[in-house]
Amino acid sequence: MKQKKISTVKVLFILLVTILFNGCGVYTTVSSNKWGEYELPPSKIVKDGSTFFEGKLSDGTDFFVFYDDLVDNDGEYYYAMLMQDLGWRRNGDEWSAPQGTRSYKRGCIYVNPRRQVAVYFYPDKNFNAFKLSFTKRN
Repeated sequence: MKQKKISTVKVLFILLVTILFNGCGVYTTVSSNKWGEYELPPSKIVKDGSTFFEGKLSDGTDFFVFYDDLVDNDGEYYYAMLMQDLGWRRNGDEWSAPQGTRSYKRGCIYVNPRRQVAVYFYPDKNFNAFKLSFTKRN
């Protein structure tokens, strides 16, 4: 009887640890409207239209980030979309959020496959919006 209780406790512990570590990941596809977060030093950012960052979505699709004038001109719009998707609300010129709301990190790029955009937060208070393209791997 005592042996069975210990086994059940071990199984529950392993299950909990698995959920905690695997549950934090975001499953993303080309149609996902979730923001993936990636660390990126500002020295890697280029604005000449060439790809400066690439990654892979959960479904195996490769994505590429590059500068695009039209997307950058709409940067404030995409910034607002990201902030709202993270749970923040705008009150006049100020952003506020309930306690526990996810905040963005400086030195990170946030990629949204459905919107085909990325928002990068420089270590200072600036940001830029960039375009995404995709290549499906076979």
